[in-house]
Amino acid sequence: MRWQATWTQAMTDFRGDDEEPPFADVAVRMTVPASIGGSHVRAELSNRFGDEPVLIGHGAIGVGDQSLDITFDGQRSVEIPAGESWWTDPVELTVGRSDHVVVDLYLPEPTPYATANGFRFQRATAPGDVVGSRQFPAAETGLAAEGTGWSLPSGGPFLRAVEVAGTEAAAVIVCLGASITTMGWPQLAAAMLPADARIAVLNRGIPGNRLRHDAPPAHPPWGRSGLSRFDEDVLGTTGVTHVVLAHAGNDIGLPGEHAPIGELPTAAQQIDAYRQLIDRATAAGLGVALATITPIAPGQGDDREPIRTAVNDWIRASGHEFADFDAVLRSAAVPSRMAAEYDAGDHQHPNVTGENLLARAMSETITRLLR
Repeated sequence: MRWQATWTQAMTDFRGDDEEPPFADVAVRMTVPASIGGSHVRAELSNRFGDEPVLIGHGAIGVGDQSLDITFDGQRSVEIPAGESWWTDPVELTVGRSDHVVVDLYLPEPTPYATANGFRFQRATAPGDVVGSRQFPAAETGLAAEGTGWSLPSGGPFLRAVEVAGTEAAAVIVCLGASITTMGWPQLAAAMLPADARIAVLNRGIPGNRLRHDAPPAHPPWGRSGLSRFDEDVLGTTGVTHVVLAHAGNDIGLPGEHAPIGELPTAAQQIDAYRQLIDRATAAGLGVALATITPIAPGQGDDREPIRTAVNDWIRASGHEFADFDAVLRSAAVPSRMAAEYDAGDHQHPNVTGENLLARAMSETITRLLR
């Protein structure tokens, strides 16, 4: 079978994070949108950052009212070694573009929340039953077209990718970025493309992520740098044909408060990091698009605005297709700030309406890119 990714997330290190309790004799459910369809489906489960093996007791993959048990090399359960990933066996299940694929995983033993991403998944409310009969909280699927709050797409533990076979994709586009990417514009952009386009738009964002530096020691979930994870998260994505680079806001905003001030880049250093990734993508035969850096929050230092402006000017003149995220979200009165109507509340992240505007800009960029 010719496999192609239809949904992804970037896995990161949540060891030591106490916001999400561990699992034991429960199932988790992740409901994720397919950006392209197919006749068969499989999932990649990752224990990339675990210290111990993870036992998947059993699981299921479903679409609509159909749910099928999954196996691993013909076995109902699997133990994923620390630092590794495991694929489910293919399941013959029709997946349509924009369908919601449901992945259930039963975790019978105490299991830390160590390798994960995303904002929203579900836990079973009745421990001890088989996956198919468990009671989960009501699921939210999809993102609203408008709203003043935060967009919270599906994600969760262990599930790194969902792939389909049976349909030839015209393009598989990986979006490498930070929290604004993680919050959902790739999924929204995929849904805005023509129904017959056969274009997968995949999310490899990590909140707090930077392009040049790995996460500060106090914040390991912010992940390895874009330069460090490029081979794994972009080149390692099945069927990838293009990459969108949507980074750099955290490189400029984090140093001095959450990271050493010495890690604040010059514009030339930041541009050099982009060029390195462009060269690596081009060498791998991938098409490249960029996104300009959105306004950073007040208080992060007005002295950083010239860096952001210089990098954005370079992106616009680079000769690559780009989505002008800065122009979409900035205030007309104060261009260094995010417009109030698109602000989720922290003056740095867009609300649901803002995410949809970014998705529209990116869908138009993708259309030009593939012309």
